[in-house]
Amino acid sequence: MTRITSLPDLTTTMAVQIPAGSAYLRARLMLGPAARGLVIIANGDGDHLYDETNAYVSRHLCAAGFATLVVDLLTPDEAVEDAETSALRFHQSLLASRLMKVTQWVRAGVVFSGLEVGLFASGLCAGAALATASVTSSVRAVVCRGARVDVVVPQLHRVRAEVLLLVGERDTAHLSASRGAYWLLPESAQLEVLPNAGHLLDEPEALEEVAHQAERWFSRTLEAHVPMFPGKRAFAGAM
Repeated sequence: MTRITSLPDLTTTMAVQIPAGSAYLRARLMLGPAARGLVIIANGDGDHLYDETNAYVSRHLCAAGFATLVVDLLTPDEAVEDAETSALRFHQSLLASRLMKVTQWVRAGVVFSGLEVGLFASGLCAGAALATASVTSSVRAVVCRGARVDVVVPQLHRVRAEVLLLVGERDTAHLSASRGAYWLLPESAQLEVLPNAGHLLDEPEALEEVAHQAERWFSRTLEAHVPMFPGKRAFAGAM
């Protein structure tokens, strides 16, 4: 396991292992000397395309001055098992508990002292991110891309972080659920429907917009302790 003792250069990426119970989770850390905040980017819902596009979002956020920690919530052996059974990606309590362990690891690290923490996650991992934000005040903001909110509905009313939901206009299977989840989240939550985008939001224009929206959200939430949005009730009936 890599032990962080000093801040690397902005362009340095470190491979680290994070203890999570009996498992060690693989992660890639990019941390500069004057980071605007730390964004934990969660992989592990079984879609490798999400992992690839998450790496793109990570590079974008790093270029904007944020530290990022891209973490695999499943171990290599578990990922092999999940590729065959698809069972672990639906194990929300497992994914959420591991994301909580990662958040605690970050909070305990002196090198991260003073940095506000945000979460970025997609698909089923986004459900785990919202579940994590429902039980800890350590997470300041969450950005969800194509979230499977159906797996976390009972916990949404307990979320206190600033939440941005990004959903594709053509994602007919999850658009309605995302709109429903939006009204269960705090007043500051925001829902953005990206035109001509599908569930994965992996179209080039949509992916670029996802990265820009994530940068915008984390710039406001991790740096400034001010209300992000005038309140959804002011827009009732407009969505």
